[in-house]
Amino acid sequence: MADIVSRIPAPLSGRTSPGGGSYALTDIDYDVSIGALPFMLATSDERPMTIGLAPIRKDQFDNNREPGEQSLLGWWVRSQSTFIGGEGMLYQDPDQVGAANLQNRHAIQYGHSVGLNPWTNGRLTLLRSTTQRIADASGNNHLVLGWNDSTDRYWSAVGSALKSDTGSAVTAITWGGANTIRSLTSDGTNYYAADNVGIYKGAGNGAGALAWNTGSTNTVVRWVKGRLMAGIGPSVYELVGGAPPTLPAPKMTHLNASWAWTDFAEGQSAIYASGYAGSQSAIYKFVLDSSGTVPTLASGGIITTQLPLGEVVNCVTTYLGTFVGIGTSRGFRVGEIDSNGDISYGPLLITNASGVKAVGTYDRFFFVGGTNAIDGQSGLWRVDLGQIIQDAGATTPGFAYATDLQAHATGAVSAVTNFGNSDRMVLAVVGQGAYLESASTLEATGYFQTGRVRYSTLEPKLFKFLSVKTPTPFSGSLTASITEPGGSTTSILTIAEGGNATLSDVALAAPAAAVEWAQLRLDFARSGGDATKGSEVNGWQFKAMPGSVRQRLIALPLACFDFESGRSGQRFGYEGRAAEVLAAFTQIAQKGDTVTYKDLAADTAVLVVVDDYKFEQKAAPSQTGAVSGGYLWAQLRTIADVITS
Repeated sequence: MADIVSRIPAPLSGRTSPGGGSYALTDIDYDVSIGALPFMLATSDERPMTIGLAPIRKDQFDNNREPGEQSLLGWWVRSQSTFIGGEGMLYQDPDQVGAANLQNRHAIQYGHSVGLNPWTNGRLTLLRSTTQRIADASGNNHLVLGWNDSTDRYWSAVGSALKSDTGSAVTAITWGGANTIRSLTSDGTNYYAADNVGIYKGAGNGAGALAWNTGSTNTVVRWVKGRLMAGIGPSVYELVGGAPPTLPAPKMTHLNASWAWTDFAEGQSAIYASGYAGSQSAIYKFVLDSSGTVPTLASGGIITTQLPLGEVVNCVTTYLGTFVGIGTSRGFRVGEIDSNGDISYGPLLITNASGVKAVGTYDRFFFVGGTNAIDGQSGLWRVDLGQIIQDAGATTPGFAYATDLQAHATGAVSAVTNFGNSDRMVLAVVGQGAYLESASTLEATGYFQTGRVRYSTLEPKLFKFLSVKTPTPFSGSLTASITEPGGSTTSILTIAEGGNATLSDVALAAPAAAVEWAQLRLDFARSGGDATKGSEVNGWQFKAMPGSVRQRLIALPLACFDFESGRSGQRFGYEGRAAEVLAAFTQIAQKGDTVTYKDLAADTAVLVVVDDYKFEQKAAPSQTGAVSGGYLWAQLRTIADVITS
């Protein structure tokens, strides 16, 4: 049979794509093709063709400062054993923080919780419940203020009624006025209640009497820096000396007659007053002159911080001489006082469409009023000033926070206070009443949600096992569920009270297929026999595997000679053909783009990239000096395999 000489119709120079197309059989029955280049296989016992799976794990050196889940081989693991970072994490992924003393957020923060206390390291437990102590359906602003006379108590002011509550007994107080109480404060022993007529002073549960005239419904009174301050209309007063009940000269009168003062707070060297007019709001600073025996308040105030246009300061609370809690019409901010007594604040830490009207303090925490903010009902958020949560690249720190006490009722949270000297809090809800935190009774239920666990990649994952660490003995009950991207939630298992408290590598029934992320939900319940005990979680862990379709590695021994024979014995080629084919294939490999690999005999095709190749020349060059040929070893990686079942 005569030789058939046919040149390859492909360019051999430049960065064009000699293998960009695909080959179709014509007159020569080749075995395979890579792009537009056809080849005969050179398989033998010494040169086998192999097909296998590509490795999915890379070899790497772990240089983290501490060992952890990144050091484990085999599984993709995500775990958490402390929750002190609070809620607010969308994706439970590691982040890069700029300061060495800041913990990686994914290890301490989570998605969301209700009815749970995350603030003890390594423990997630039910919060204490609340009880409505003083009911009120009038819709008037409800004020509460803690005090102690060797017994923990709080005052409650709503409408024209002033009462004192010990948690077991409520006492009505004749405070001296007869109109709606607009503001309430205390010097530790005496209360000061303001209405549209005046400010009335009384001791403890005792009767009160008029101390100062006001004549304004826009009145706020606060005891700060050892003195009584009042915002009456657009003016600020230091209520000391003079000829009571006539007001003394104001320390400042705002240039805008419509300005209304909303609150006062104290710093180390100044008194702060917040207020607004229309859409403009600011905090003013009144400096103390300490040159004399007793510090005196300098006249006039200067703006220390301005709020964004349209955001109004409702309340301001300072704590520990450094931090400032600012409740606004848009939510809650944390500010800091510098050495000059000026306030700088960061972005909104908590947002709420109803705003924040009340902030309390205890220990290292701000307690922030959350109007209809806990699954549609009112309660508190708790902000941990001792736990900084800072996003990568952020210039101002944030702080850990989570939902806290619940009123289990709707309405504006108008006041928050301490219950005397105890660690219990009191909150007031407009149209509902005053709620006191229990000394020991826990919430009936609560729930916890992680952030979305996606292992820092959008690639699909196969979630296989769940572990939940709990203490022994186990009180209450606990249910674990998995939420998928589509929103469906599947219950995995429930630990009943007194049941087995071990949840280790529990096989997951869901998600049934590979997904981008999964989210763990844990539902807590208190003990049925002892309301002071409930379920507790000390940690959780997911185990997953990559869910992408595995790539194949195809190793081909290819003939690359000047003259070859097809499957039917047909001989083809010409001098220099091997060199041209090798050059064309080299361009395909170096370009690194995808090409089509075809098994021409089986009539199948798949998209691949050339991972590696090697050319071996077994014979000496021909007398003309041209390469007469050799074996081309090509390693291909599939990139578009499809699993059909």
